[in-house]
Amino acid sequence: MSDPDDTEDFGLRAFEDLKNTVQQSNKAYSDVAGKLPALAKQLEALDAKSTQAAQRVEDAAQAVTSYIKTDRRTLLISCGFGAIALVFCAGFLGDIKGSRTGYAQGFAEGQQETKKRDLLAEWAMSSPSGRMAYEMDRVGQIQAFGMCRIEGYKVRTDQKGTWCVSTSGNGLEWPLARP
Repeated sequence: MSDPDDTEDFGLRAFEDLKNTVQQSNKAYSDVAGKLPALAKQLEALDAKSTQAAQRVEDAAQAVTSYIKTDRRTLLISCGFGAIALVFCAGFLGDIKGSRTGYAQGFAEGQQETKKRDLLAEWAMSSPSGRMAYEMDRVGQIQAFGMCRIEGYKVRTDQKGTWCVSTSGNGLEWPLARP
């Protein structure tokens, strides 16, 4: 078996590694959060440019139709091509805007998940209960407690729920979470 000092050193190294991971995660989150305003400005600028481009296409189509007042056949052909061009431009611009909206939504969901993980890591690193749970999990005891597979204890179910109780009746009792 290993020396107690080795176990303490390993535990300290593990907590130091966890601390470094949390710090790196916080830095990465801050970096990403700092880029959001710039990204939003870029999207707004692209939206304004696409609106301007659509307006220019519309103005060009109107100019073309004004030059072709005398020839009805030419007018119909020109209007048809102009309408097709407008439909393609509108579809293309709508597709771009929709893709960017989906990206922003996915990015926000990723940020929420990162925040949840950061909070869990912070709890495990900074609270006595978190450190104890980490150590119990590291040596494989937390599953035994959670499933009531400990010598001298049994599972009891009553109206209040499912409990892990001492077979002698003198030990601790705790509720079991549903799997």
